[in-house]
Amino acid sequence: MHYIAYLDEFGHIGPYVARDHPRFQTSPVFGLAGILIPADQVREFAIYFYKLKCHLLAWELENNNPDKLPPYRWENKGAALYTVRNIEKYRSLRRTTQRLFRHLSSIGGYVVCVGVTKTTASTAPPPSSLFRTVLIEAIRLINQHCQRDHATFAVLLDEQQAGNNWREHQVEACTTAMFEAADKCRALVEPPLQAESHLYQTLQYADWMCGLTGRIAAHASRPDEYGDWTGFARNFGQSINDALLPGSGLVVLDLPDSQALPQAAHSDSA
Repeated sequence: MHYIAYLDEFGHIGPYVARDHPRFQTSPVFGLAGILIPADQVREFAIYFYKLKCHLLAWELENNNPDKLPPYRWENKGAALYTVRNIEKYRSLRRTTQRLFRHLSSIGGYVVCVGVTKTTASTAPPPSSLFRTVLIEAIRLINQHCQRDHATFAVLLDEQQAGNNWREHQVEACTTAMFEAADKCRALVEPPLQAESHLYQTLQYADWMCGLTGRIAAHASRPDEYGDWTGFARNFGQSINDALLPGSGLVVLDLPDSQALPQAAHSDSA
């Protein structure tokens, strides 16, 4: 068995103080989320998602597509799709989301989600360190599953627009996890690759999952500030839990008020 993981970012990598803070208010969480699919199911899953996307968003494809892109290149980002208004108003969105969860589970796939709860802005870790910590933890989580299954896996990330130095640091960290760490990630066949999401239906779906899980995670982290986001957990929280990769969770790391990043420890789920 061989799996492929498709991962994208949710939340925001920068500091956070409060939702009403004039500067640091974007998101109290940051992480990577997406899907893990058996390699022999990837093509059919991409077709399944593509057809549902075209049906669900037919009006947007026709009227919100100024460049007249073909449907396979046209994206509707998860952050724009999963809004409070959309999930309450459009039953078709709720039903399509549930169908995708059920189909993912039926082919032996999983939702993957690893993230951090941020503390104070003044002691936030550098973005590169935070991203690297979350990425390595996600790889370790998938590796544990694959080793139990006597399987291997590869990771495809949505393309990062942060320059070659950023990419090299992340790849080097993953290579270390593969070959030099005490607990080597033996099931990972290559360091993560990057790809353009507008060319991959699977990465587009990973982005949808990030739009949804990012909101559920923010509400779980700061329910007093994100009370208007309860509908995301109410409508989709159980479905995400049912599809989660064992050991995964929506907010699984907690950063102390320190520059030091701790060893990841799994805790809460959806």
